Amino acid sequence: MPRRWIACWAALLAIPLGVGSPRAAIPSLIVFSADRAPSVSGEIYRVDPNGHRVDLTHSPYQDTHPAVSSDGKTVAFLSQRGNTVSVYEMGIDGRGLVRIGPSLSPQGQYPYLAWQPHGNLVALTGGGTVSSPRAGLWILRAGHAPLRVRGADGTVQPSWSPDGRVVLAYTYGRHAAVAFSPSGRRLFAVPHASNFSSWSSGGLLATATSTGIGVYDEGGHRRFAASGPVSGGPAWSPDGHLLAAIVANKLEVLTQTGGLVLGKPLAGRHGLVWNGNTRVVLGAYGHCQCEAKSVDLRTGAISAASERWFSPLSADGKKAIETRKAGGQFVIEVAPAAGGVPKTYAHVPGCYDEMVLGPGVDALQFVGRTKSLVYASLCYEPFSNLYAVAPDGGAPRELSGAKPYAGGPALSPDGGRIAYSWSQLTGLSCGGCPSQIRVVNADGTGEQTLTTPPDCTYDVNPAWSPDGTAILYSQSDCNTAPELYAISVAGGSARDLHVPGDDPAWGPSRIAYVARDMSAGVWTANPDGSDPVKVATSGASPAWSTDGRLAYLTGKRGTTVVVGSSQVSLPFAQVTSLAWSPDGTRFVVTARTKSAPAPDGYTVKTDGSDPIRLTMNYDASGASWR
Repeated sequence: MPRRWIACWAALLAIPLGVGSPRAAIPSLIVFSADRAPSVSGEIYRVDPNGHRVDLTHSPYQDTHPAVSSDGKTVAFLSQRGNTVSVYEMGIDGRGLVRIGPSLSPQGQYPYLAWQPHGNLVALTGGGTVSSPRAGLWILRAGHAPLRVRGADGTVQPSWSPDGRVVLAYTYGRHAAVAFSPSGRRLFAVPHASNFSSWSSGGLLATATSTGIGVYDEGGHRRFAASGPVSGGPAWSPDGHLLAAIVANKLEVLTQTGGLVLGKPLAGRHGLVWNGNTRVVLGAYGHCQCEAKSVDLRTGAISAASERWFSPLSADGKKAIETRKAGGQFVIEVAPAAGGVPKTYAHVPGCYDEMVLGPGVDALQFVGRTKSLVYASLCYEPFSNLYAVAPDGGAPRELSGAKPYAGGPALSPDGGRIAYSWSQLTGLSCGGCPSQIRVVNADGTGEQTLTTPPDCTYDVNPAWSPDGTAILYSQSDCNTAPELYAISVAGGSARDLHVPGDDPAWGPSRIAYVARDMSAGVWTANPDGSDPVKVATSGASPAWSTDGRLAYLTGKRGTTVVVGSSQVSLPFAQVTSLAWSPDGTRFVVTARTKSAPAPDGYTVKTDGSDPIRLTMNYDASGASWR
């Protein structure tokens, strides 16, 4: 760094020049942040009553929405393998994986899966996009091509009749419930229907419509109707003899022919399930709307009931699956639905979703009529942390001293310290929480907080000065675009450089950054923000070599590196960050190959050759090398 810039920067921040004095030689190191999403989300598990847990999919891909066949022998699920989503099938032991579904867009309508009772067909709705004709209903079977059902575009939430001869789906656009045969033949439609319906064990369909409740047989013939607005149900009793629903502010219990068994005034909207054939359980009571009441059909008496009735139930309706918080984790339990002592099955991590901490599981269900369970691990926003790895690879180690939700690490010039941004929460769960600039030793000890911005203010992307005495970073808030600030590593107040920019890098004599306003592009400037010069009209992740060469990523997926007047294509499908090796002969990138489910850390020669993979399925970002 030229002497005049050392003097200028020291005067600017009043930093004693001895603060950043060189340390003993430290081995070359690469640090990066990662949330390891493929490991903590998108796996399908079976857990047995003795606590034995089996990862059935054991893949880095996002495997979600498991649905177990009625005989408990097979699991169908959705998997995003590559750039599309499809349906796969496997045995309950995880063996015999086969693809049975069509290619669906990851951005398409929410998909639903439903097994044919006592059969080997799977109904799929969703996929495609809202405006695409590919969104619809498919009938799937292992060993056969997916059957797309005509006239079922835009349908959702399939359900089978108990004998498996009819599959029902809902079309929001036409506000109708449409029934099809397993071969895809249209059978009948119920106009003005909602997606609330129930099949009786004898094959009668009760569905809520705009005028009340309609009851139909499998031929589409209406048996009877109950008029009035529906605010709960309908639901058939286990033996199929009685139908319960809340219609016109009354709990009505009807026979198969429409005869009134019970009519009890009841205001409000309530969930509704059966406890055997003589009691109806209603949910959404109390201030928390989480209490349940039981109605005795013989006397009409209302009493307290267990809220477990609204949890996933066993095939006989006697057992319920629950999750509860236990320390920093959650426990999966199975308990009597009517109340009683639960049995612990497994412990699972907690995950945030829109500021709510909950168990990182989805689609908890019993395996057929057994006591085993199946679920998918699910973390919408897994926390990220810092990791260190040798440049030639090996096992990355987590820096336990850096707190969770750490990102954007930058190694100091001597490699002894790491600057990074930290937030209490991330993504949608952040809710305006600020992100700070922190510094930690390269071994994870000695954490130091440099900035403490107020809510809705984000300090991110730190970059070290060449002498290691100051840190440049970007600050934005909920209402303003990013702007560059600098702060002494010794602490004190940050200084606003009045430079609108993000993703800063600090070279031997100038800084580089990305502007995202009307002057969008890659820029350089003096360390005090003066003399801004536009280098390129577009680009990302600018990085300086120790000898003063500026590199940055360009292209739709960042797969081209620009250094001066030369351009080099990198052998990846997407590149998300770029940094130089200390000797300037290689780059370290976080990148994703075409077949990989998530970005990982790689080093590559500056001509794009000789890629070396550093991590495997870490969902890595922001690598730095010293």
